[in-house]
Amino acid sequence: MTRIWIWRGLALAALTLLVACGGGGGGGGNAAALALAGGGVPGATTVTLNGVATYDSVPNTTGALLYAATAPKPVRGAVVDIVSAASSAIVATTTTDANGAYSVAVPSSTLVVVRVKAQMLQAGSGANWDVTVRDNTQSSAIYAMETPAFSTGVAAGTRNLHAPSGWGGSSYTSGRIAAPFALLDTVYTAQAKVLSVAPSTVFPVLRVFWSVNNLPADGNPTLGQIGTTFFSDSDGAPAIYVLGKEDVDTDEYDASVIAHEWGHYYQSAFSRDDSPGGSHSMTDSLDRRVAFSEGWGNAWSGIALGRGNYTDATGPRQAQGSNVDLATGASPNPGWYREASIHSILWKLNSVVGFKPIHDALTGAPFKSGLAVTSIHPFTAAFDAAAPAGASTLAGLLVAQNISGAANDPFGTLESNSGGISGVANPIPLYRSAAVGGSTSACVTNQAGPGNKLGDYVYLRFATPSSRNYLITVAGPAASDPDFVVYSGRKIAEATAVGTTETSSVGLPAGESVLVINDFNNSSAATCFTVTIQ
Repeated sequence: MTRIWIWRGLALAALTLLVACGGGGGGGGNAAALALAGGGVPGATTVTLNGVATYDSVPNTTGALLYAATAPKPVRGAVVDIVSAASSAIVATTTTDANGAYSVAVPSSTLVVVRVKAQMLQAGSGANWDVTVRDNTQSSAIYAMETPAFSTGVAAGTRNLHAPSGWGGSSYTSGRIAAPFALLDTVYTAQAKVLSVAPSTVFPVLRVFWSVNNLPADGNPTLGQIGTTFFSDSDGAPAIYVLGKEDVDTDEYDASVIAHEWGHYYQSAFSRDDSPGGSHSMTDSLDRRVAFSEGWGNAWSGIALGRGNYTDATGPRQAQGSNVDLATGASPNPGWYREASIHSILWKLNSVVGFKPIHDALTGAPFKSGLAVTSIHPFTAAFDAAAPAGASTLAGLLVAQNISGAANDPFGTLESNSGGISGVANPIPLYRSAAVGGSTSACVTNQAGPGNKLGDYVYLRFATPSSRNYLITVAGPAASDPDFVVYSGRKIAEATAVGTTETSSVGLPAGESVLVINDFNNSSAATCFTVTIQ
């Protein structure tokens, strides 16, 4: 049985109490009960129960949470269960509409509670989804808010529910009931944007994990040690983990941050994302896959939310934070390796051509299944093919960010911007050639920084004459620790053993593949490997 964390409202009072409760389905949240209204037909076996569910929305327009501007917003698309107070059985279920309103037929003269779950659920043919907001520190229980028990009586009635923020003026002084519903609402907005161009979209199940204990420390997520707000699909179950530690970093009201992570969910569900992940900032020169992934996430936040800036609150009283203008590209040193260049291009492109051609490019086969790894170059080729009327607009945006050689060439063969990396590890050309049966020298560098930065990876294209297993060996100097990934329209294999030589037998189809090599240690301005494919 699914566990549910429920905030119950005391009738006509602001006080709320957090308790644990069993129950079917999903749910988690917060609530306060309001008045019961009359109307209807006496003696009916069922009566109509109506209501509106709302939550406190705390805006973030400049980087800090603006508690003084808190306003109620509707809880949209959430599951509403009418639960028997005697047996805990669900006697009726419905969903709130875009105004947070619900209406459902319930048994008359029955003691019930109204429970609003932090869950959006639509099943059946056509568009469908299942999104839940859960507490990773409480056995993944779903949040919900519910009223005190009341009798449905013999006439139509109303029960409204409101989730307060819990903010007391200088700190949180009561349950942060609104938080799960704020998160749910950002997902609702993101889904709606996709549905506006693809109305039959089937969204994979998504779990959003939030807790007041979630803080930026690596460790055990069940203790709230999640490191940062992030998206994960490593276990085949898409999930977004969200920071919630007061006076440190809370992200439930940072809609830009949540939409950014939902953008990675979009890539995983409908497009492709080859990014190795890792830390990144607006000033970094990044590996091409990282730059595109993070730039897309930033741009998507603005596209989905209909805003031109990206904000993130942190610090004491959530009064500090960042505010990024999405229209402004990277400065200095713009290029295909800068997330600010990518988000500027994509955000401006959307403002001119709309989201549909971007969606068509990202979800089409050339980008999803092409040989080139994800970056601005294969996106451009896919976009130009999917939306030729917008090709000139995109071309101008690329030139403005010092990106060349992208049109109709997913490999960026004519790209000339090296990002300032010099020597044998120069990232230009973007892909180097390797021959099956021979050896190739391939070099990486830490000139832009270690881990996932520009030059940390080297890319080789090679052609296999037949479908069979090929032995790939990457041998490096002392103190090196080479790793590699093989792509053939998707990730085929990954080798990450410890040592100066990395070897793996990889089954490959006939035709071209891409080998991406890095040095786990990467302690030099130039570390060169000998690569053989046999």
